[in-house]
Amino acid sequence: MDRKFQSLTNGAYIDLIPYLETKLAEADNIRMYIGSDSQTIGEKTVYALVIVLHYGNSGGHVIYSKRTLPKVVNRFTRLWQEVEDSVELAQYLESNGICKPTFIDVDLNPDPRYGSNSLLRAALGYVEGSGYTPRCKPYAISATYIADKICK
Repeated sequence: MDRKFQSLTNGAYIDLIPYLETKLAEADNIRMYIGSDSQTIGEKTVYALVIVLHYGNSGGHVIYSKRTLPKVVNRFTRLWQEVEDSVELAQYLESNGICKPTFIDVDLNPDPRYGSNSLLRAALGYVEGSGYTPRCKPYAISATYIADKICK
């Protein structure tokens, strides 16, 4: 994975695998959530990919990667890329000895009144078929909420 990750706490760039190894060794029962969001701004589309380390009642820690691409005009393509980014990151982490994420949060709406609903079943099946546990709105708030804020 050729993306650069930063700590949300101080903005410092990190070496992802050693950083996560250290963070995960610091506490027991850490839950890890991965999520992505995107925003089209003018002629560009901004993607944010987020890892949340949740320490139960003791808070959490966030690291993220942000990238800007030429405008993606097709909603399906843009939203599907979010799901692919999250699964790709989970696979990369797992192949490098990092634990499987507790959840992959997908920013898709189960309410058929919203456009993202048309991708929901396929996205959940893709995440599950890749060996991970997906969450969607209203339960997928951790990683996707933060990714949304980073995109803007």
